[in-house]
Amino acid sequence: MPMPKNNKVLDDIISLLKERGASAVVLTNVADIVVDERVRLKCRVPVCDTYNKNLMCPPYVPSVAEFREALTNYTQAILIQVSALLHETHAHAPREEVFIPARELHELVNLGEREAFEAGFRFAAGFIGGCCRLCDECVAAQGGTSCRFPFKARPSMEAMGIDVIATAEKAGLPVTFPVKNRVTWTGLILL
Repeated sequence: MPMPKNNKVLDDIISLLKERGASAVVLTNVADIVVDERVRLKCRVPVCDTYNKNLMCPPYVPSVAEFREALTNYTQAILIQVSALLHETHAHAPREEVFIPARELHELVNLGEREAFEAGFRFAAGFIGGCCRLCDECVAAQGGTSCRFPFKARPSMEAMGIDVIATAEKAGLPVTFPVKNRVTWTGLILL
């Protein structure tokens, strides 16, 4: 499939993602994606509860160096955000409500990646925000290595070493931590 020659195709994909519920969608240059080994270090210090228990998280995904090398073959990316207001609850307690928009983002990343592929971006690759949550428990938690949903599961931007905050800021998108009354999840599709 040849690479599309105009931005009409990308404009159509961006419009579709917005129609389907994205809070924000922007086209950015791959040069503005910030990759930092410290992001990946946060998977282990302190150890994340999905480290070595999710096939879309370290140590199962490519290393930061491998990702950085692969990134050199891309020129553009679509950044997608899904944002939602939260009801007042305990400040530090994990809430299922926080992850609902993450699942919506996952669906949008898959949709955008598929649309980009069908439009001629044959190496389109999507990355979600946070860990993959397609299953209540990943097969990796029990020592399995075959994903139940290999064509839907995607690693997170963070798992690849992408500094989500710095990347979003470069693209003019808001990201606020710590999460208080609004949660925003950010995903990426490499083109």
